[in-house]
Amino acid sequence: MARANREAFRAARERAQKTREVFGISHQVRDELRTLQDRAQDSQVGQGPLVPVVAEMEVEGEEWVYQSVDEDTLEELSHRVVLKTNAGERRELFCTRTLDEAVSAASRIVEFSDGVVLIETFDP
Repeated sequence: MARANREAFRAARERAQKTREVFGISHQVRDELRTLQDRAQDSQVGQGPLVPVVAEMEVEGEEWVYQSVDEDTLEELSHRVVLKTNAGERRELFCTRTLDEAVSAASRIVEFSDGVVLIETFDP
């Protein structure tokens, strides 16, 4: 009986140790996510208000729906952000009003993409 008690006690200590390890890992993950959330909130504050630009074209089912962008909005845009993938494909992502906005957005995109982010100016 004493042997069974020792084994039960040993098993309980092992479970407690595993539980402490799991808690330690979960606290590390929580802290990393908190840091990520804080960075996201800081960048959102620095980003300022976004200006909606309506898509020129949307695909709904098998239908292509063309839309137009207000001319005043187009005149305010000055830079184009383009993603060039490792496969050599070129994809225009969006346009911005200023170089600072384009650089800020491109620096965020570079962190998550596997390609080169280009910033192009519109011809005057």
